[in-house]
Amino acid sequence: YKSLCPDTWPNWEGKLVDGVSTLVKHLGYKPEEYKLGRSKIFIRFPKTLFATEDALETRKHSLATKLQAGWRGYSRWNKYQKLRASAIAIQAWWRGILARRRAQRRRKAADTIRRFIRGFIYRHEERCPENEYFLDYVRYSFLMSLHKNLPKSVLDKSWPTPPAALTEASERLRRMCMQNMVWSYCKKISPEWKHQMEQKMIASEIFKDKKDNYLQSVPKLFVNTRLDGEDINPKVVQALGSEKMKYAVPVTKYDRKGYKPRSRQLLLTSNSAIIAEEGKLKQCINYGALKGVSVSSLSDGLFVLHVPADDNKQKGDVVLQSDHVIETLTKIAICADKINSININQGSIKFMGGNGKEGIIDFTLGSQLLVAKAKNGHLSVTAPRLNSR
Repeated sequence: YKSLCPDTWPNWEGKLVDGVSTLVKHLGYKPEEYKLGRSKIFIRFPKTLFATEDALETRKHSLATKLQAGWRGYSRWNKYQKLRASAIAIQAWWRGILARRRAQRRRKAADTIRRFIRGFIYRHEERCPENEYFLDYVRYSFLMSLHKNLPKSVLDKSWPTPPAALTEASERLRRMCMQNMVWSYCKKISPEWKHQMEQKMIASEIFKDKKDNYLQSVPKLFVNTRLDGEDINPKVVQALGSEKMKYAVPVTKYDRKGYKPRSRQLLLTSNSAIIAEEGKLKQCINYGALKGVSVSSLSDGLFVLHVPADDNKQKGDVVLQSDHVIETLTKIAICADKINSININQGSIKFMGGNGKEGIIDFTLGSQLLVAKAKNGHLSVTAPRLNSR
């Protein structure tokens, strides 16, 4: 029954009699309910004994719970110790693997650096075991740099500088890349834009580095016509008949005598160039009879249409001025198939007037555009310089 008293549980260090006295006092026995002998205790009332037995039964459940808790704690602690020992063993094993891997990577890195340095020393020699790693790395680096810096359009001429060993391969790759971009661009281009580019190409062939105002015309798109149907007199359209008009532009015509400026319209058809005034066709020049076209190298818009002097149907060469001279002359060259007949002159242009008389147009540099008859009887044209040469 010692478990019923905290002072006697779990062990009593004193005399047994004293321990029993302490126990009965804790249980609340009255003096008349018990009597202590030398080795036994005498309980007078059964109810006292039954109360003690009931207390012991209740205490047994508490003791059983404590024993179970203690055993469970011990078993869990024992299991934890085993798991901890296993985890420490696994950690030690894994740390060893990681350390060996790091050591292997360091050795590999050191070998790579040595091979790279050795290859750099022998980089100018023929391919050999000493420099093959370095040469392969140089090739790989160039190809990766090229992959990231390829030109984005046909106008982009940039290209990474290749190493000496890849000069020929780089040039071949550059040509292949450009051909591929050109092919892709051509596949995507529309018929209208293709026609525009063909005209621009012809204009470049004729005027590039020859005509001062050519660069200003490059970003400006050529149009199909500068005159709408309402701008052309119906009588002129009726006079053209079945001829299809390909291009029309307002121009200024200078008389062969006196060089008086007059407003006219230049109409290009499939077979001829026509100069019209309101409802009249003033002059019709068949493309077969057109000897050539002369224009100055300055930024002015004057040009001369040359016709045969012995042609009785013509009044002589025609001096015209257009605000869109590059576009106009390109259209004439295409319609008349006279691309090689556009002559760009410096200084002066000679033309034939009526009755076989010769006229001269003098071109000089100035601060502004000015067209007037000079005292010597020539047509004087002053034009500013737009581009430095």
